[in-house]
Amino acid sequence: MRCKIVLNVRPESTGNILPVSYQYELVSCIYKKLTYNYNKFVNWLYLNGYNETIIQKYKLFSVSNFYIPKIKVTGDRLEILTRKIQFWISFLPDKGTMNYVNNVLLNQVIVIGDTISKVEFEIESITEYGVDDFYPTMEYLSLSPIVVTVIRRNKSIGYLSPEDNFYSEYLINHLLDKYQMIYGEEFPYDPNYNFTLLSLPKRRGIYIKRFTHQESKVIGYMYKFRMSMHPILHKLMYSTGIGDKIGLGFGCIELLDA
Repeated sequence: MRCKIVLNVRPESTGNILPVSYQYELVSCIYKKLTYNYNKFVNWLYLNGYNETIIQKYKLFSVSNFYIPKIKVTGDRLEILTRKIQFWISFLPDKGTMNYVNNVLLNQVIVIGDTISKVEFEIESITEYGVDDFYPTMEYLSLSPIVVTVIRRNKSIGYLSPEDNFYSEYLINHLLDKYQMIYGEEFPYDPNYNFTLLSLPKRRGIYIKRFTHQESKVIGYMYKFRMSMHPILHKLMYSTGIGDKIGLGFGCIELLDA
């Protein structure tokens, strides 16, 4: 299932300027809210047939970038010029999810930003929606940068472009590995997989843990694409994201005609 979350901007508290790289802070904040009462969080997972060990590798949800209707960007800062913004969270667990999300997020105040600037928001509304059916071939667009990492010969980390010859193979292998980790078995059907770019990919460099000793830069891409594969894998991808570093705020997607 998927939730659209509308936020009230509260500039009178901390201002209205975000860092351009806010994805990690957003996901970290949401995860803390979801797991604040850890026993209830674990009970929700068990209700859906999952356990807390899976969460250590796959959070079972993905988070989009903010949709901000009017902004002004100066350097690495983003000025919000509207009083309401929104974003989306997609969850693999279905049972009791809307009730759980409402209980832990609705009307909560969250603060997103870094040591230079931050913005306070109030969660005004949470609306549930989703996809009724998944088909063998579907078209998507990225709602947050999609990341594919590789280890170079010198052991450093590199990032593949969607136009790289190995990119498509990586995406399906990562999805099949995720299925095996979550369900404890290899995917039992022929994936019937094919990947087609539908737009020129736009490169995005996003800083993680900015201005700390753990600062790093992640390279992802925003684009539209067509994917052919088994419907079960479509649902898994739609619910939990695609590619690497989803738990850091990357890889959230939406249906192209949604």
